[in-house]
Order: sequence, then C-alpha cells, then structure tokens
Amino acid sequence: MHEFAYTVRGFLTIRRDSVRIPLSGSLTVHADLGSGLFSGDLLLHESTIERQVLGVGLFRGTVQIMAGSPVIGRIDQDGRLFAAATVEAVVTGGHAAGRTWLSNDSCRTASQAIVPLRSQLGFSLERGGRVAGRYYRPPFTGCGWLTPLVNLLATGSGNAAVIDLVPVVPAA
Repeated sequence: MHEFAYTVRGFLTIRRDSVRIPLSGSLTVHADLGSGLFSGDLLLHESTIERQVLGVGLFRGTVQIMAGSPVIGRIDQDGRLFAAATVEAVVTGGHAAGRTWLSNDSCRTASQAIVPLRSQLGFSLERGGRVAGRYYRPPFTGCGWLTPLVNLLATGSGNAAVIDLVPVVPAA
C-alpha cells in the first residue's frame, strides 16, 4: 500500500449554485497501485456561508461537513478517478436579521449523503487534481421551527461538489 496526503480545497453548492459552502481540510489516501483501488480518510474544517443583498447581510451560517466512512474509489488505466464520499452536514450556527436562530449541533442531515466524484482523464495520485460530482442532499432534522425552511433551501438534487486535491509535500 502507498500513502498519499492532500490538502483539500473546493466547495459544495446548494440547490444549483444558489449558495456555495467552501471546503478546506485534508485527505489521506491508502492505495494499491497495481489494482488502482484506494480508500482515504477525509477531514474537513467548519465552513461559514453568507448571503448579502446590496451589502446588507441576510444570513450567515456555519456548517460542518463530516465524513461518515472512508472515501473509497479507484483509478482506471486511463487515469480517471472514480470515488464515493459519504458525508453528513451539521449546521452549527445560524444568524439572520441580527439574531441567532441556530446555535447547537442538533440541526443536521437526517441521513448521510453519498457524493460520487470523478476526475477528467489523466488524474494522478502523485500530482493530485480536480474531482467533481453531483449529489442528492438528504433532508435536515433537529432545526426546530426552522426545519421546513432549511429543507426548502438545502434539501434535494442538483447539489455539486468541486474539490481540488493538492499533494502535501513532505518536509525536507
């Protein structure tokens, strides 16, 4: 097995690009180069999203995306990466109209989302690269009286993930 470490940079979209959640973190991949199969441990940092109109903040929220299991996948002989990440989302804070509306970790997806990811031709574990995919975001639960609004804004198909895997160069 070979190990590859990456810095993760990218974003998730909600409802066809109406809101983007920035992604940053790390991915450590354990790969069998002979078969092209790999699994990896994904760790993402908490993200802040904001929406403004004419310079006035409508809302601001903090979201934690967490991997529910290792990322699994393969790279084919043409250098195309195919992978699946299983994740859940937790809204850790929400502010609108100068008030705090959500402030605990109970507002979360009711189940995990499976995010299929693929690269263009020529992906290399050594060089990293961009992977992307579209996915269905499950409904949220535990958001109190805001649950229907959160689900109206965030649940459903048409969501996308765009991730750049930047190799971590070991210190010399």
